Amino acid sequence: MSRTLWSIAEEQGYTVLQGENDLLLVRLVPERGGKVISLINKRSGKDWIHRTERPWTALHYGMNWEEGDQGGWDEMFPTIEACACPDEPWQERSYPDHGEVWCIPWTYAIEGESLRLIVEGRQVPYRFSKKVSLAGSELLLDYEVVNPTTHAFSYLWAAHPLLNIRAGMKLNVSPSLSEIEIAYSQDERLGRMRDTNTFPIASGRDGVAVDLSVLEDKDKNAAEKYYFTAPLQEGDVQLTDPSSGDSMRFRFSPEDVPYLAMWANYGGYGDYTFAVEPATGYMDSVYRAHELGKTKQAQPGSTNAWTLRVEIS
Repeated sequence: MSRTLWSIAEEQGYTVLQGENDLLLVRLVPERGGKVISLINKRSGKDWIHRTERPWTALHYGMNWEEGDQGGWDEMFPTIEACACPDEPWQERSYPDHGEVWCIPWTYAIEGESLRLIVEGRQVPYRFSKKVSLAGSELLLDYEVVNPTTHAFSYLWAAHPLLNIRAGMKLNVSPSLSEIEIAYSQDERLGRMRDTNTFPIASGRDGVAVDLSVLEDKDKNAAEKYYFTAPLQEGDVQLTDPSSGDSMRFRFSPEDVPYLAMWANYGGYGDYTFAVEPATGYMDSVYRAHELGKTKQAQPGSTNAWTLRVEIS
């Protein structure tokens, strides 16, 4: 197995960290929320990460996600939807859109063949980190949340990898995942928020069947976000391109990351992209997930850890 070498470059005035072995190349921007901006299969040349032509204007805490460049792979933490903190003694405080960490700088350190990025909470004094490493054809992301306080801290983490896609790609999930709940559907194509529908064949508006396991054309003018209603029995999701043979596989522990969502933007908001979103909580608000008993907690003085493995083949 080849070694991973890390180097430092610059793009649009920002430090860019690049990790590379014989098979993969990954690039991240610590000052822009630790965002991944490239994940390249060196054998085929395919970059799986969606980029836009929007300039990298300065980010600031509390901004809406749409004010950013709207590309790359961000970390959503400790919520996705803006909401109040559900935990005492911080219930008077609120989290912004898409959480706190995507729009603020992270510190970093290159540790041998790995890169560690760390960010501190603003509304609650947590420490969130990810260690990035390459192992053959896999990108390994090891996450930690540290709660240094004397109170339990509820959080919702979700990966938000906006992917470079094409129509006809296949989405493969466990056969046990047969029902979804709608978080958003433009023009209610799949139903209204909190409606349920079936997977993979959903009943669309006017009774037209929609095969959610096949990615649609960029001129579909549709956008939707849905969660699988059942907690996961296995953490294994794959996106494949039958025309090229390229594939991207996400693997994780369902005990640590028990929920799974999908975000599809088929031109509904201008861009053409798709995101596979493993999540530690159910639906986009950590406040609601806490009410439902479907979110993770870091106990006082404790550390929670989980790993996401992304295989590119």
